Amino acid sequence: APRDDHPGEINNRKDKHLFGFNRVLDPAVSQEDVFEAVARPLCDSALDGYNATIFAYGQTGSGKTFTITGGAERYADRGIIPR
Repeated sequence: APRDDHPGEINNRKDKHLFGFNRVLDPAVSQEDVFEAVARPLCDSALDGYNATIFAYGQTGSGKTFTITGGAERYADRGIIPR
């Protein structure tokens, strides 16, 4: 609820949220380019002893599963996990 809807009640929720992006990839980018830009640096960090997470988030049908697991048709379409 907006802050002014309930006078006398404390509402500590933020009114504004800002989100930063490190990179935005073109929809036509290859699976290899995605791996090199996103996963390889995290894999290298994990091997150096740091925690790393790749979190695929987005609208249904936007390609999250394809990006993570890849396609079965072509070797070049393998995703982040098989690489």
